[in-house]
Amino acid sequence: MRKLLQLVAWIAGGLVLIGVILRLTLFESWTIPDDPWLAASLEPTLGAGDTVLVLVRGAAAFGDLVRCPDPEDPNRFVVGRIVGVAGDNVELTGRTLLVNGRPYNASEACVERTVHVKHPETGHEMEIECSRVEFAGGWHFRGVLPNPNNREDVKKEVGEGNVFLMSDNRDLHDDSRDFGTLPHANCNQRIVFRLWGPEGWSDSVRRMTVIR
Repeated sequence: MRKLLQLVAWIAGGLVLIGVILRLTLFESWTIPDDPWLAASLEPTLGAGDTVLVLVRGAAAFGDLVRCPDPEDPNRFVVGRIVGVAGDNVELTGRTLLVNGRPYNASEACVERTVHVKHPETGHEMEIECSRVEFAGGWHFRGVLPNPNNREDVKKEVGEGNVFLMSDNRDLHDDSRDFGTLPHANCNQRIVFRLWGPEGWSDSVRRMTVIR
């Protein structure tokens, strides 16, 4: 029995050590700030107050949700999904995203079909529709306003060394439609996991979830 307990202790200690090494070398924890535009643009995937793990090693690719330095304010970040890399043609027509002519539309509604979001400028609560989009061999959540009044069509060829970012909230966005394409080298930090939400560990819905 004593040897078994020692073995369990060694295994637990080894796992803790591996976790610490990974934390120090591969990941950074980050709590999403209460920034109105950032918070709105991340819905329905993430929101203000969520604590996430950011993979800071390796290169981000098409479909990844990435954190980049804000090109307009060095004291903040922008977060968006890479929907175009060098040479890609990105188009957004209504709710339809096309990359090199291939459409990426909603495949099904989310379990919770609507999400409430605060408008970044007025603070008024708004309802967005949540759906799933098959994308880059996986899927992610997409949010759209039921009746937007300012949606504009977009057509852009991504230049060499750049990426086109798009917010998962297509209508309350803070992405390349607002600040242009960004250097790919500045957008290699991938948000991959949510540790917990604003309510902490007690929030069983938002804790310990893979970010797609």
